[in-house]
Amino acid sequence: MKKMKIYIVTYKRSKVLNDTLEKLFNSDFSKLNNTEVNIINNHTDFFLEEKFTNKVNVLHNILRPDWSNGNVSENYNQAFINGVINLKNPDTEILVTLQNDAVVHPKWCENLDYLFNTKGYNFVTGLCGDTVAAYKPDAIKKIGMWDENLPAQYKETDYFLRALAYNKSQSCINDIVHGILLNHEPNYPIESFEDRNFVTINSGGDNIIKRKPDDKEQEMIWHGSRGGIYKTAAWNYFYSKWEGTWSLGNPIHTKEKMGWIKNWSKELVANPPDLKKSKLKNVIKYLYFEKDLDLNAVNYMNYDRPNGT
Repeated sequence: MKKMKIYIVTYKRSKVLNDTLEKLFNSDFSKLNNTEVNIINNHTDFFLEEKFTNKVNVLHNILRPDWSNGNVSENYNQAFINGVINLKNPDTEILVTLQNDAVVHPKWCENLDYLFNTKGYNFVTGLCGDTVAAYKPDAIKKIGMWDENLPAQYKETDYFLRALAYNKSQSCINDIVHGILLNHEPNYPIESFEDRNFVTINSGGDNIIKRKPDDKEQEMIWHGSRGGIYKTAAWNYFYSKWEGTWSLGNPIHTKEKMGWIKNWSKELVANPPDLKKSKLKNVIKYLYFEKDLDLNAVNYMNYDRPNGT
């Protein structure tokens, strides 16, 4: 069993990927033994500096067209499957997913060790959505897979809501950028804002942190994947999935009213939505891996019917 396996999801932006690797290997991660770093590459425009070639494994997702919108949720599930392998006999103690522009805190492994082994969490996030997330295999068993029907927008909110519903006491969600906080641990961060374009702005008298594009390349990627039909399709699916699951109202995300996608309310945290009330059920895609989930607990369709009846 490995101590830690890391999977970094990347699409173009090789310069920032190499900077992310530099910061990773300069952090206290370098002090850990029995680790593994993997890159899930989603574009043919890919470059890795020579100093990293013997430190990482590159998994080229060659069946994804360069022009496609992609599916980050699918990449995270690929990390689960390739990293953990078997939930009943996991191949790693800790699984970590990073996006290619993530910056880990210099002492993130020390902080993560405290959060996992002293505080008792099994799922810990960074400061900005799903940019950095760390799991013990038991968290995956309780929360489930990432929903591949949400390839980009709202995927992290969906996963965080399920962490709230299924794994509340052992989930540590620290998404200060979007105001999604559960068992927040500000003194033990695993992510840093260093060298990335995070800005503080005043909105309605409150100072809030926003993530801006680092460069024109990132701006174009965001523009091509976050708006229009992609955002509309994601919202309609998210709404249908969570509609009717919370006694205090259905999903909403406008400038005037938030509470689901951003700025979780105390009422939501205290009384989470019940996904069993959803009209949509999960369907097994990776039977060889998902068979070890508690399918009923994480809202899968019924698979108990005998063959042929």
